Amino acid sequence: MAKSYTITETEVRSLANAQSFDRGYSYYRNGSVHNLIRRGNQITARVEGSDYEPYRVEVLLDENGITEFSCTCPYDWGGICKHIVATLLVVVFEAETLVEKPPITDMLENLTAEQLRQVLIGLAELGPEFVEAIEREVSWIQDEPAKAESNTSATVAVDINAVRREISKDFRLAGKGDPFQHGYYDEYAGLEMYPDEMLQPHLEKVLALLDADDVDTAVTLITAIIESYIDGLADLDEWVYEYNMEVFAEANVTLGAVLAECLLSRDMEPDQQAKWLEQIDDWEDSLGDFELAKTAVEQGWSYPPLVAAMQGNITKKGAWETEAPFYADELALARLHILERHGRTTEYINLAEAEGQAELAINMIARSGDIDKTVAEAKAYLVYPQAFLTLAYTLAAEGQMKTALELAEYGLDLDEQFGKAELARWTREQASQMGNHALALKAAQEAFNNSFALADYKLAQELAGDQWHDIKPKLHKKLNQSWNSSQKIDVYLHENMLDEAMQVFSEQSYFHEHDLRRVIEATRKTHPNWGIRKSKHQAEYIMDAGKAGNYDTAVTWLRLARDIYQQHQRQAEWETYLEHLLDTHHRKYKLVPMLRNIRV
Repeated sequence: MAKSYTITETEVRSLANAQSFDRGYSYYRNGSVHNLIRRGNQITARVEGSDYEPYRVEVLLDENGITEFSCTCPYDWGGICKHIVATLLVVVFEAETLVEKPPITDMLENLTAEQLRQVLIGLAELGPEFVEAIEREVSWIQDEPAKAESNTSATVAVDINAVRREISKDFRLAGKGDPFQHGYYDEYAGLEMYPDEMLQPHLEKVLALLDADDVDTAVTLITAIIESYIDGLADLDEWVYEYNMEVFAEANVTLGAVLAECLLSRDMEPDQQAKWLEQIDDWEDSLGDFELAKTAVEQGWSYPPLVAAMQGNITKKGAWETEAPFYADELALARLHILERHGRTTEYINLAEAEGQAELAINMIARSGDIDKTVAEAKAYLVYPQAFLTLAYTLAAEGQMKTALELAEYGLDLDEQFGKAELARWTREQASQMGNHALALKAAQEAFNNSFALADYKLAQELAGDQWHDIKPKLHKKLNQSWNSSQKIDVYLHENMLDEAMQVFSEQSYFHEHDLRRVIEATRKTHPNWGIRKSKHQAEYIMDAGKAGNYDTAVTWLRLARDIYQQHQRQAEWETYLEHLLDTHHRKYKLVPMLRNIRV
């Protein structure tokens, strides 16, 4: 359950860009987060910001970590906003302040019908938007009683109305961004939509139903998804729709591929085929191009070029009579999923090869037990380390660990970098377990050289043993090529290479303020002047620019400088500097009392 998952500061940093993390860290330190509540896998909070009303933050978790997050602020610059950062940092460092409350489902579980009725009436009195939401829920329940009944026997839990609610909510939030979010008026700011991300969790449920051989429920669910998506498109403002036409077209391919997989999983008579083609035509009027799904229904499994390809008669045209359409890969994957479910291994391999899906074909060959062919074709056709990692997983699952490691090492020697760090980590662990120390050490170095992560560095150090003296300089030379100051600082502080850590801020003009704080804290005893100078510079930049909204951050930096002065019994220097600041900024009425409060 989500309660067993622990959020870390590293994870929060990975979700935010540098500016958002640093501002969020200041919000956390200044106590801007209130009403932090946890209900099951949901965390909510209110965060004081620039608006009169606090921003509302919501974070959802599962056993693997953070799955979703949202904030009512207009931020849309990439990664999570500062308000979410602040909320998560409270969870990281002050978890005891979380107020545990039961999930809404538990709260409603024991209420009588009359009590539930009173709850709904009370909600309706809050405003028309609540009335509309209640009306929508009631209409969905009344509109599809047969479908709701069929879901009770589904092998995978399905709540059609919950899916409709979620898609409806996503569309209501679309196009609501602040046109001034970039500091100037931008009529397009905040209009971006990401329909593939919106649809993904629901489509994954459809695929899970197909895996469980519950095709009828899968068809019911994909139908509800498409209809809810169409309703959402219809309610969009015209300019929002036009701005996102390209991504909507991409989403049509995604929807069409899943619908195709559902329909191809059925044996359809000609009249059923005709009805589905008619339905797809109706949807196409609202969605635009839905050709992928239409082609799947028209071709079925009897399309002559498809039949020939599955029998091993492979031509340059693959499974197509004429040139393959732009959606050929998506349709091929839908068919391959079905063939795999039904254990039609030979046809799967033939179709994958015909459609240029070499990685899938080779993995299926491995699963079929033809190891010699697997090795030969992998070395001939796979070009990315990530593909070798996938194949290594397959071979390991088939009990072919020796071959898995052979191909993994081959993948590590490729010039291509995609997936090499992940492949190196897997190889390092498996080779260690197999007693292949030389390969484990080679993989450990490759893992660090492609990730620059401190954890990989430490493992390389551990495996190197007496060889570390020779290996360490090579890893540091590679590290110098990294543009990521955080990764350099991680290693330098681990090695107590304080001069090198400080030098990072001379070589790179862009860095996380949090990283600067880390280095100042590590060096404040031995290099106090450097830490004082850097802290003062950060604060003065904000104060001199008159950035009143960031004065709290400036004061945080000044406190750090003050603490270092005091640590080295240099209180008089601090007092002189503070008086200088008060004199320089005496007209900044918001800043002056903040400066006076940090005198001692």
